[in-house]
Amino acid sequence: MKSIITVVFFLVFVSANAQIQKQEPVKIESETLISGDTLTLKINFSVQEDWMVYDSLAADRGPIPLSFNNDAILNLELIKINKPETKHKYDDIFEVDLWYFTNKVSYELCFKILDPNIPVSGTVLLEYMSCNLTSGVCLPPHIYDLVITK
Repeated sequence: MKSIITVVFFLVFVSANAQIQKQEPVKIESETLISGDTLTLKINFSVQEDWMVYDSLAADRGPIPLSFNNDAILNLELIKINKPETKHKYDDIFEVDLWYFTNKVSYELCFKILDPNIPVSGTVLLEYMSCNLTSGVCLPPHIYDLVITK
C-alpha cells in the first residue's frame, strides 16, 4: 500500500513540475558587480526552446516589451543599459516591427554610485512578455523584482 501511495505522489509531483515548466519558459538570474564608483547589475535570461521575450517595438501598440524600472533604488543613477543582440521580425498579429531574444542573453544596467558613504539599496522591477514561436501562445506580462544591496 505504501508503494502505491509513493508512486501516485511521485506521478503527481512530476506532472505538476512539468506544468510549471511549461508556464515558466523564462528563468532570470542576476549578479551585482562594483568597480570604482560604478555598480553593474548583470541580468541573465535563459529562455526555453521555442520561446521568445520581446525586447522592443517600433510602435506604441503590440506586446509588452522588456522594461526596467529603477525608481526604487537609493544612491544610484542609471548611466546606460548594455543590450544583447536581438532578432527582428514583422509580426502579422500585432502589425508591428518588433525585436526579441531567445536562448540565453544578458543585459547590463550600469549605475553611478552617487555617494560612496551611503549604502546602495533598492529594487529594479523588470517587466517582460514571452511567447511561443511555434504555437503563437503568449503568456501574460510578468513582473520580476531584482533586489540590490551593497
